[in-house]
Amino acid sequence: SMDHNKRDYLRKGQHVEVYKSAIAGAVSGLVARLLTAPMDTLKIRYQIQPMHESKYGGMLSTVRTIAAEEGARGLWKGNVPASIMYVLYGAVQFSSFSTFNELLSGNNFPPVVHTLIVGALAGMTSSVATYPFDVLRTRFVANRGVKMFKLGVSTLEIWRHEGSQGFFRGVTSSAVSVTLSTSIIFATYESIKIFCERHKDHGIGVETLEKSASMISGVAAKIVTFPIDTVRRRILVKDSIHLGKFTKSRATYERYRESTFIRMGLSMYKHEGLLSLYRGLTMALLKTAPTTAISIGIYEWSLKKIA
Repeated sequence: SMDHNKRDYLRKGQHVEVYKSAIAGAVSGLVARLLTAPMDTLKIRYQIQPMHESKYGGMLSTVRTIAAEEGARGLWKGNVPASIMYVLYGAVQFSSFSTFNELLSGNNFPPVVHTLIVGALAGMTSSVATYPFDVLRTRFVANRGVKMFKLGVSTLEIWRHEGSQGFFRGVTSSAVSVTLSTSIIFATYESIKIFCERHKDHGIGVETLEKSASMISGVAAKIVTFPIDTVRRRILVKDSIHLGKFTKSRATYERYRESTFIRMGLSMYKHEGLLSLYRGLTMALLKTAPTTAISIGIYEWSLKKIA
């Protein structure tokens, strides 16, 4: 058997007990979440703020504004639903990855295609399973008031005023986004790897490119799927009875009242310009590298501890 410390737990056909990968996934998701939460808060505030509203500007001034108006805790708003979401997401993702990995291991797909399909299926499974917590988290973060929302109260409010579909608004776009994201990551990653293998005698530039392959593919996926995420965030808040606590420009949101996903995206493009679909992108990109590094690092570390 392989040296225990050198195992790659994410390899094709690699057997890891489901409960172990679930625990490790949960721990990794939680730690990554706690450390990067304020970046998430900024990103979501930017995404749901209409372009003509200039309450939140640069990064530092936004941090100052939130801290001054809502206290430093304001930067960690939505921590309860987000932590539940990340723990669940991590657990479902890694365990469904292990499950689909073994289920489909008898196929004749090339390893790359196999991992791509398994990754997309695991991503879709986890995004649907954790979706209601994403709805809650988004609204908790969107709330500019000093008083924080409570999980039980908010759950009841959504149930009463929006029904069960209130918890799954925009879930399809989330699944599309995950699948698209997974495909872009794999396609970009593999293209870079192949390119580097062909040109490996061309020195230091090629080496650097190969080392940053996973980062480049993560960034590419974020840029392509970001508008989907932004439109989805607005869909998640538009029907809330607390809309007034999320934005001063209710008129902009009135325009979206009956909108489907596509109509809303087009409306944002028409009334607020292309940039409105990319608000908060910088924040998201800054967050990607530390989140990935933390979650994969902690996942492997936890597995060694419980193995």
